[in-house]
Amino acid sequence: MFRYLAVPAVALSLVAAPAAAQESSLLFSHFKTFCADGEGAAPRALQMGRSAGWAEIPSSVLTSDPENPFEDVTALMNAEDNGDLSILMIGTMQENYEGTPMTMKVCAVMGGNFETNQPVKPDPRPIVRQWLGMDAHPALMEEGMTGYAFRMVDGGKVAVRPSEAALMQSALNGDLHIVLTNDENTFEGASMLMYMRPGF
Repeated sequence: MFRYLAVPAVALSLVAAPAAAQESSLLFSHFKTFCADGEGAAPRALQMGRSAGWAEIPSSVLTSDPENPFEDVTALMNAEDNGDLSILMIGTMQENYEGTPMTMKVCAVMGGNFETNQPVKPDPRPIVRQWLGMDAHPALMEEGMTGYAFRMVDGGKVAVRPSEAALMQSALNGDLHIVLTNDENTFEGASMLMYMRPGF
């Protein structure tokens, strides 16, 4: 349904559970701090990343990639103490849904050890599922990605009904939130967590 599936390839071009478990997942902590807590707000995420000392990656690294799905993108990187590399990506994509243009705002965090192709530990996917407290949306499960769709109601997350019509209704109403994770074998040595806000 969306071109978000090309984002992992772009990020890779930049480089040649219980509540206690949530605290131990560095990638999930970055994702929640930069992206989820601000509901994907780009200025907030970038300001926080820069204040934390993350380094900005030259835009030419991204714009030169032919598979780049972004209209615009800013990426920051951070070398972690455990040898992993974390990348924060902020941008927008233009989607086409049955002839109607749609703007997708994206806040994503990617991590892994790109020298050894070792994934981040612990696996952030079950931590994300537990944090969301909902099943994946069937319309957002394809090509190695798993997506969760929800609306924010009175400060809480309410899952969107499991149909494309319900997904589109939430997008049209401007209250659709999507969280995506990559499946184990989507790409080597990296995990990605994405927060997306589609709108017309």
